[in-house]
Amino acid sequence: MTLTPNFFIVGTPKSGTTSLFHYLQEHPEVFLPELKEPHFFSCPEVKNTYYKTKIVDSKEEYLDLYQETESFKAVGDLSSSYLFNKESPKRIHQFNPHAKIIIVLRNPVDRALSHYLMDVNLGYINVPLLEVINNKDTFKQHYQEYIELGFYEQQIRAYIKQFPDSQIKVVLSDTLYANTAETLKDIYSFINVSTTFITDFETVHNSYTEPRFKALKSLVQSDGLKKMIPSSLKSGLKSLIYKTNAEKPKLEVEKDLLREIYKKSIVETETLINQDLSSWKLT
Repeated sequence: MTLTPNFFIVGTPKSGTTSLFHYLQEHPEVFLPELKEPHFFSCPEVKNTYYKTKIVDSKEEYLDLYQETESFKAVGDLSSSYLFNKESPKRIHQFNPHAKIIIVLRNPVDRALSHYLMDVNLGYINVPLLEVINNKDTFKQHYQEYIELGFYEQQIRAYIKQFPDSQIKVVLSDTLYANTAETLKDIYSFINVSTTFITDFETVHNSYTEPRFKALKSLVQSDGLKKMIPSSLKSGLKSLIYKTNAEKPKLEVEKDLLREIYKKSIVETETLINQDLSSWKLT
């Protein structure tokens, strides 16, 4: 019998979900599809973003991702758009009311800066972040991606409304990186797989990079180029195009503004998830 997903990693973007995907994919009792983020339960809304992402928009295509999963105890879907999308909690509950929900949160200030810098390097934006913050109506989609995604309390409540507490786990990205082994054991236990499995958690996935030459941004983003290059060569090409030891821009003015923007939200999130977020208030 083919199993459909019984756990969902719903976000948030730029919080360590890529690393978690790779850690879980190595576990012999866990199945995650090759397509890292199907975005099925946030479709069609997610199609309206500026990202050129593969979207699974039919149930038949979605279930095809999970063929022959009967040998796995935990079958998952990681789509970071599911946390912010207002319809996703209801759709996931209708699909599987017994599903486990994993929410990964990062300091919203750091998350916003990281998201913006990723988009700059991918060529999705070429204006200062300060301009986006101060002109919400002009940059609606970018403001949503960088700022609105960080108001976690609103998004978590939507899942609490659909699922009991026992089916929801909130993981802080700081904890995931600082105490990876223990955090993974906790997640293994939550999704009912063996907690004795040991994975390689030294590798950092999706870390900050920037193009070696600005002219390469459009090349990296080219759909035609992506289709022409075999998968086996993509990682090597990426290392040639990107500087992996690049130093992140400081963006101190933007940080100060973001701290004020998220001050109230962080306090409400802390109460809601019953976890200490003191470090978020200090950065």
